Amino acid sequence: MTDPTTGATATPATAPRTDELVRVISAVTDAPAGTLTGASRFDELDNWSSLAALRLLTAVEDAFGVRLNLRVYLATETVDGLARMIATGPMGGRS
Repeated sequence: MTDPTTGATATPATAPRTDELVRVISAVTDAPAGTLTGASRFDELDNWSSLAALRLLTAVEDAFGVRLNLRVYLATETVDGLARMIATGPMGGRS
């Protein structure tokens, strides 16, 4: 069953700790991990681009063992929003 708010499906998982997710985001975007919080907006990162967004999608899927819906992922604005999306479970359909 697909979660209508996140686009992910499967059994619920535990949300990644913000610091784990921040490390992945920092590695992909070169944003200093110390500057990222749950409220950090992706569109405000210095190195944020469509390529960075796709690189982050792949890195998150690999790091947390999930598959995220591309449309919903691209509409996700904050680190906390991405953590909630990951927490809905693995194998969400990708559009």
